[in-house]
Amino acid sequence: MANSQNDIDIYYAVGNANTKRQENEIASIMKIRNEAGWKLISTSTAVVDTKNQFSNLYLFWEKDI
Repeated sequence: MANSQNDIDIYYAVGNANTKRQENEIASIMKIRNEAGWKLISTSTAVVDTKNQFSNLYLFWEKDI
């Protein structure tokens, strides 16, 4: 049976409108993780500021070790 390792990336303050900068930063995180052998297993968001409509994006990763 293979052992696996889990990890999480938290991308803070994702606004209600995706900007090119946010898209590039998230794409960069995913590229780095994928190249290192990580597999994205789940994502989640949580509203942290309802007035300014900011959310956190959580990326959950798994890697066989």
